[in-house]
Amino acid sequence: MNVSQIHSTVPVISTDDIEKSLAYYQHVLGFAFDFQYGDPPVYAGVHSGNAEIYFTHSPALVKFLRDQSFHPDIFIWINDADYLFKLHVQNGAEVIEPLSNRPWGARQYVVRDINGYHLKFAQPI
Repeated sequence: MNVSQIHSTVPVISTDDIEKSLAYYQHVLGFAFDFQYGDPPVYAGVHSGNAEIYFTHSPALVKFLRDQSFHPDIFIWINDADYLFKLHVQNGAEVIEPLSNRPWGARQYVVRDINGYHLKFAQPI
């Protein structure tokens, strides 16, 4: 396989409530609605710029993650960490690591989403 054929990846978040996840990502984190599939919904997506995040209805996995206190990470590169941090705080996001310059060359903060995932928003410095 020619590696140059790969051009992007999309993280898929397990949730027990697709509509609630869509609302959170749009109204708290500022993503835009992309699609929703099923009635009731079982799969959906949001986007911001070229970044996409999908959701899959998987109550058993969500319960397992919560019971085991697992918090999968999603690293998200952004252009303006100060602006987004202020927006996310203003919109009520649960910030679990404050905005700071990290030794790996990123201005970063971490939000725990409503499904327990840790979203690492980072700007190169």
